Amino acid sequence: MAKKLRAALIGFGGMGHFHASCYAGQKEVELVAICDIDPKTFEKEKEKINLGESGKISLDDIVTCRSYQELKRKVQFDLLDICLPCHLHAEYAVRAMQDGYHVLCEKPMARTLAQADRMLRVARETGRKLMIAQCLRFAPNLNKLKEIIKTEKYGKLLRLDTRRNGALPAKKWYHDPAKSGGALLDLHLHDTDFVNYLFGLPQAVQTYGIVRDTGGIDDLMTAYQYKNGPVVNSESSWCRGSWFSSMTAVFRHATVETVGFKQLKIYPTGKEVEELNFERKNNPYFNEIEYFAHCVVTDREPEQCLPQSTRNSIRIAAAEERSARSKRKVRLD
Repeated sequence: MAKKLRAALIGFGGMGHFHASCYAGQKEVELVAICDIDPKTFEKEKEKINLGESGKISLDDIVTCRSYQELKRKVQFDLLDICLPCHLHAEYAVRAMQDGYHVLCEKPMARTLAQADRMLRVARETGRKLMIAQCLRFAPNLNKLKEIIKTEKYGKLLRLDTRRNGALPAKKWYHDPAKSGGALLDLHLHDTDFVNYLFGLPQAVQTYGIVRDTGGIDDLMTAYQYKNGPVVNSESSWCRGSWFSSMTAVFRHATVETVGFKQLKIYPTGKEVEELNFERKNNPYFNEIEYFAHCVVTDREPEQCLPQSTRNSIRIAAAEERSARSKRKVRLD
């Protein structure tokens, strides 16, 4: 059996726990070290985010570090899995690539478009692999929806509606839009990126948003405009009492709804409802780590989630914020 890649993870909060739990069972990569500035994070066996609990994580065979410098000094590894707060993504991705490591970085790619461009530039200069963990791109049911759209199995797509709503996260860095980008960049970007994954850059965006708790755009609705394309809109909020997400696609001859990451419900016109289940490999966090590791091992570009593409998602999000604050449509073409 070929030797596994060695991964180190930096940032052991809620998303860091989710990533760490997904290394068990990986065929081409193993987690050898975790780094976090707060030693109390290592005392938690599991964490909870809006998707549920990460599952128990044993640190028995994993080196724990308090800084990136300590991590480099104590551990040999091949790739760095970055689960830090958003405003630190670019800094540590650049440092890691310049130090010779491949980088898997949590979304959003960066706090600003300029930071994302620097990450791309350093990836080119160093020849290191870089991929952003946009988890919706690795959900089997959503990729099935993408296939249905492309093949027009139920006719032309007429409308896509996405919703992703919850309460303001408790950790303080989320409350500073200079760090988090508000709900628009931290939460809503999931759907902005998926729209980009499906259709590419829109011609224009029109975003209606409010500033309430953070100084960022905390609640919003965006219309993405595509020439001769479907009606595409997305709603996101940090101002709701409970978590809710959905995706609905209206075709000429059917309506398709997602149910989490495990199921698609298809309502064909005049026919029985179809349910497609994706119990096997339905964890998009496991899938994205598996995919990136395979790209590193085989020296392939991560075509399913190219950093140039996720950079464009940051560009769309920036246009959405300009639209929300100016109350005007913003063109991207």
